Amino acid sequence: MTDVGLIVARVMIAIMFIASGYGAVMDLSGASAYFGGLGLPVPLLVAVGTALFEIAAGALLVVGFQTRIVAAVLAAFCLFATYVGHYGQGADAASAFTHQQMLLKDIAVAGGLILVALFGAGMLSIDAWLARRAKVPPIAENG
Repeated sequence: MTDVGLIVARVMIAIMFIASGYGAVMDLSGASAYFGGLGLPVPLLVAVGTALFEIAAGALLVVGFQTRIVAAVLAAFCLFATYVGHYGQGADAASAFTHQQMLLKDIAVAGGLILVALFGAGMLSIDAWLARRAKVPPIAENG
């Protein structure tokens, strides 16, 4: 049952990243404008890089490949993104409230990703399949 729960959790978390990355690819001008508005240099490059990272990392999380590493990197990404994109943002009360909610959501997602990094992908993953092939217990490796 735990393995089913782990894959459900991985997929649910990954959906956010894949959808965000896909949305950025489909609206590069909007994503670039957002990143430019945050004062980031070369906003088009940041938008493309972020989108590709979110899609690739989300896909790796779904299939459970290098799960512990991917989850840890995504957790760090969430914390960095929430600091840059949401901390102290909002010109008016409604916008500030929205950014605060997004900040809290990103912190919660980072917490979930830390749990995935600690517990691994479970038996329903490429990590576990590779560990079985190498006859290494999945807990000892990226499992």
